[in-house]
Amino acid sequence: MSEQLDTTPTFDAIAFRQQLHRFPELSGDEVNTAQVIATQLTSFGLKPIIGVGGHGLFCVIDSGKQGQTTLFRADFDALPITEKATHGHVSQHDGIMHACGHDGHTASLLKVAKQLSITPPAHGKVILLFQPAEETGTGASAMINDPRLTKLPIDNVFAYHNLPGYQLSQIIIKDQTFACASVGAMVGLKGKTSHAARPENGVSPTNAMVDLIGFLQTLPENYRDAFCLVTIVHASLGEEAFGIAPGEAKVMATMRSDCNQAFGDMKVKLAGKVEQLALQHGLEVEITWEEPFNAAVNSTKHVELVKSVARHTHLDIHELEEPMRWSEDFAEFLTKWNGALFCIGSGESHPELHNPDYDFPDAILDTANSVFLGLVNELHR
Repeated sequence: MSEQLDTTPTFDAIAFRQQLHRFPELSGDEVNTAQVIATQLTSFGLKPIIGVGGHGLFCVIDSGKQGQTTLFRADFDALPITEKATHGHVSQHDGIMHACGHDGHTASLLKVAKQLSITPPAHGKVILLFQPAEETGTGASAMINDPRLTKLPIDNVFAYHNLPGYQLSQIIIKDQTFACASVGAMVGLKGKTSHAARPENGVSPTNAMVDLIGFLQTLPENYRDAFCLVTIVHASLGEEAFGIAPGEAKVMATMRSDCNQAFGDMKVKLAGKVEQLALQHGLEVEITWEEPFNAAVNSTKHVELVKSVARHTHLDIHELEEPMRWSEDFAEFLTKWNGALFCIGSGESHPELHNPDYDFPDAILDTANSVFLGLVNELHR
């Protein structure tokens, strides 16, 4: 980055967050953002391990005494959205913005890093991890599979996401599944085009496409004990020409579930249906899976710990009755280690996530910092 950040020991989290907001980078391209985070950690006297699973990085704060190891995660990739705002830190990169608050997640974890560099945990180790490529569902698994992280014995993992529509600084949490599994399924059906006057000379995917859409729309009915949802997001057939009988079709759908087992079964059933349609209609078929996320399943023990810290910090707690329908790549950490994902309210009237007028509320930087440090105190005092 040619942009300069203040890396003095005082550390202004708001200024840092707003600077990240000015210069966002897309998933997989976060080279400069990662460098700036590493520079800031180094200025605290910490030793970041860089290039983990792509542009990811983490640092270990070791007490030198036996105890548990706790990992806190923040993400730092942006989205391909054109910002529409008038504040002083509008994105300087056309068509890219921090529309999900990852700039704030990063700044709040750096506040934790600053404090722990001064007062490290009394026992055990704390890992502060900064993850790229959350939006595409690829960053977490890439980092987890890096041997520099895999070799560490980790006992607890935590992360938060800001959440508009809830009271500012309210802690939103749920036992077991907090956020749903999801994946984008793109099904290609290829037959043979022909003249519209002689459709019998071609191989049309029309009936297969109609059958497939109907199958997808009724697929969730097979799972009475789990929340499952399939949303048809796009479908196309042939050309916009009256003289051509179609030879190709495409169907795109998003699949979601609060149960990883049901989610996996839905994918298997779809693959089987597509193969059946290929044989039945004489088509070539292809399924492409995009942006896969597992369900984020919280540990009861860690949920209770977050709630306890929130109460001691005098924060309001909202317990969800149903999982969030959106997905979070932190699910990969929760699949491997016990922990909890929770949200911090961004304000009841705050612009929604992924909207062009969204901006992370700096007021909750201190909230996140207090919860994370409270967890450190509980687990490592």
